[in-house]
Amino acid sequence: MPRAFAFCCVLLSAAASLPGAAWARDCIGMVPAGSTAFWTEMEAGARQAAEELELDLYVRGPTHEGSAEVQLQLIERVLAKGCKALVIAPAGAAIAARVAALRTAGIATVYVDRDIAGEDAYALVATDNFLAGQLAGQRLAELLGGRGRVALLRLRQGLQSTGERERGFLLAAEAAGLQVVFAEYLGDDRQAIAEALRERLPRLDGLFTPNGTSTRATLAALRQLGRVGQLPHVGFDGGALLLDALRQGQIHALLLQQPQAMGYRAVRLAQQALRGEPAASRLQLLLEPRVLTAAELVDDAAAEQPW
Repeated sequence: MPRAFAFCCVLLSAAASLPGAAWARDCIGMVPAGSTAFWTEMEAGARQAAEELELDLYVRGPTHEGSAEVQLQLIERVLAKGCKALVIAPAGAAIAARVAALRTAGIATVYVDRDIAGEDAYALVATDNFLAGQLAGQRLAELLGGRGRVALLRLRQGLQSTGERERGFLLAAEAAGLQVVFAEYLGDDRQAIAEALRERLPRLDGLFTPNGTSTRATLAALRQLGRVGQLPHVGFDGGALLLDALRQGQIHALLLQQPQAMGYRAVRLAQQALRGEPAASRLQLLLEPRVLTAAELVDDAAAEQPW
């Protein structure tokens, strides 16, 4: 037997003895909505699930949040990689048509963090955003003793996750006796927020910001105006900057999500779809948020999100 042929036989024999996962692992693609700490934590949870399930996880996310067009391009990169299922935080309604086409092609999609209209996704894993908004409204009312004029700094029209938080906040705040006197879409532009608040702050008693980027931008705007910490501010999400602001009394409460749990559960559901487990209707998993105050924040360990 020629040496080269014998060597090839040895290699093939060795390869055949490897576990199936090492020989050919299924790929799941993940397209987050941005690149902040929230999405990094979500990716960490997704990678843990992928390792446990012996899957490849291919992650491609936009640098800035809010572009469905960029996400559509990233979906094509995921497909070119050979991924057989998709986990995505949809940035807009344009994603729905692509998800419908993927379903027809046999590629299941799991939405994470936010929902969009349509029934073509296999599952949704997200925070209970309406409840989160209600908890924020109740907490701000407690801080103000059930009286006061407050502002809701809305993020962006058409975004389901923050829209539900805003809706929950409005209902709970008004039910608790607060007057919501300002509720405009300012996004996460620090300068736009500073300009909007400059004249209004003397007539406001409290603020709510419905996501991490808008909370950080509002914190920066209040610092710019020299008014940080002077009126109760309930914000969203964690991260070193916001937790430090909470410790210092510059923010008075934060609604914490469970991004690692979202990523972990989303990948497990995607793998369930890969195995061909049918769902009579779209599966939905809503995770409860946690209200964190400075009194509860003894150290960083107190801010860890259980899942």
